Amino acid sequence: MNEGLTYSSWKIEHRQILEALPGKQIIVTYSGGKDSSVVLHYMIQAAKEFDFHFETHGAEYPGHIFTVSDKHLLDTYWRERGVSITWHGVSESEEELNSALAEGINPCLVCNRVKKSVLIEYFKRFATDWEPLVLVMGYSLWDLISATVEHILAARLSHPDESLSARFKPTQERFIETSQRFYPMLKLNGGPSIFKPLIRYNDQDILDVISRHSIPLTQTICKYKDFRPKRLFAEYFHRWALQFDYQKVFEFAKNVLDLPESSYYENVDREQYLKKMI
Repeated sequence: MNEGLTYSSWKIEHRQILEALPGKQIIVTYSGGKDSSVVLHYMIQAAKEFDFHFETHGAEYPGHIFTVSDKHLLDTYWRERGVSITWHGVSESEEELNSALAEGINPCLVCNRVKKSVLIEYFKRFATDWEPLVLVMGYSLWDLISATVEHILAARLSHPDESLSARFKPTQERFIETSQRFYPMLKLNGGPSIFKPLIRYNDQDILDVISRHSIPLTQTICKYKDFRPKRLFAEYFHRWALQFDYQKVFEFAKNVLDLPESSYYENVDREQYLKKMI
């Protein structure tokens, strides 16, 4: 009988990576959502067992999600588990999201760009040596599926003159940016390393961990949620009770969609990777 996603099964899957983490400068990115919360939940346990330390960082954007009560709830819970979240304020206003929407641009793409740029600027200021830096990201298997479906619809099947994705960013460029998520661990030349410990797991697995361990999430629903491609795909996947196999998805992306080898990303200029791909 499949026991689902547990710390024991997760640890076995990632043992080689976890054993290499002691002595590294580890940054866990946190959003208050289910994926990053499960990553943090397991990293706490792994840090004790494998004897490493990590920091947790989150960007407060869009601002209406991070209410005083929500932040208090999250901070209180994680502090009780020994984690202090470093919250980064964002100078950009939410008006940028409204402006993007008025121009026909998905505001979620703008939001992701803003949040990542804040964290990347932090890394640049405080990372004196990139070699030991490990960034832990909360991508899940459903992120891979969404990127795959988005690429098929926007690049392989749509009319180029009518594709919004093609209009604002070449679809092949978009796929190159998102397809690095298929690899659980990437090590750029000279650092950093990027660890994605949830990409083998379905949404149902992740939600089950949240439920079993009563892990709190942000309570305020983003008013732009209906524009997030991942959420739209997830609603369909949940409605049809779909679950996916990581290896099959990986092989499909590699053989049919021309997924680059991991070496392609590992040899990308660090500045370009941090700016465009992470």
